Amino acid sequence: MTIIETTRRKLFECRLRTIPIRDEYIEFTYTPSTIYEFMLYCFDCFVECITKKPSRYACSATIKRFRKKYGLRVVEAMESFAAEIKDMSKASRDTGMYMLKDAILPCLSYNSDFSLYSVSGVFKDTFLVYMKYDDCYDEPIIDALFEVLPEGPYGLRNDAVNVTVEAGDIVIDAGSWIGDFAAYASAKGATTYAFEPDDANYEILMATADFNNGIYPVKKGLGDIKTTVTFVGDGSTGGKIVSRETENSQPGSVQFVEIETTTIDDFVEENGLDRVDFIKADIEGYERYMLKGAAKTLKKFAPKLALCTYHLPDDPEVMEKLIKEANPAYNVIQKRKKLFASVPN
Repeated sequence: MTIIETTRRKLFECRLRTIPIRDEYIEFTYTPSTIYEFMLYCFDCFVECITKKPSRYACSATIKRFRKKYGLRVVEAMESFAAEIKDMSKASRDTGMYMLKDAILPCLSYNSDFSLYSVSGVFKDTFLVYMKYDDCYDEPIIDALFEVLPEGPYGLRNDAVNVTVEAGDIVIDAGSWIGDFAAYASAKGATTYAFEPDDANYEILMATADFNNGIYPVKKGLGDIKTTVTFVGDGSTGGKIVSRETENSQPGSVQFVEIETTTIDDFVEENGLDRVDFIKADIEGYERYMLKGAAKTLKKFAPKLALCTYHLPDDPEVMEKLIKEANPAYNVIQKRKKLFASVPN
């Protein structure tokens, strides 16, 4: 492994911070990929330590690089998206909702912040492509967005995979949060079973389901067995089941609750689903257990997969192995922080 790749991996493991660009509502995640950018990043850190203000030299160099490489006006798209959401935030206080093309989300005082949707990276991951790129998940666009978004989009289309939500799809949304992805899938004409065990998030998810057709909230977690597990929940995007790898390393001040988990295989059987077409998962390191509990579903129905792979260091390798063991016909593509998989038609 070269010095550059080693440096990039170390920086990736540190989950480089998201910094603002030109506007308080714009956020941009960057990972230096050249020695020059890395040196600028170190200089940024040095300047910030002295001045207590963020510097943007490395970020500017990265923007120039991917603009030249992709020829896409990514920052302009993010600025336009943020401006629209900012206007929606103001209007939603009167209308009680955000209108994102055909998707609707409720306006609720979420942690006393009416601008949640405009600053949440997770929100951009779901809706930026839908609203600013005409829902096009072609690989050049997605590669560019993976360089700037905190986690990256939930779709990809190239010669190996076609991971997109289509009309009529049956979707499993694991870690539904407030139902942003479920609302998007509803706008696409899909039916979504939205799993969210956190009390505060589930309350908002229920409101989202009222605004959109075909969303069925399920107040459970997904794993490899039906049981009761310990859950850390605080009404944020980071609520999680205490994984078996980390259950003894949680700080003593954390408040725990008990939640129910089921498996995708059991849920499919118990609810008489004749197919599953798409599985999206962001469940804070429990994705591998969800896959173990979905082995029959992966083998029988071969759903498209868009899964987060950044919570545990070996997530990419472990999750790809589990998918291939369940169904060797899958093509798997690894991107920064997400895995995409589908079986060719």
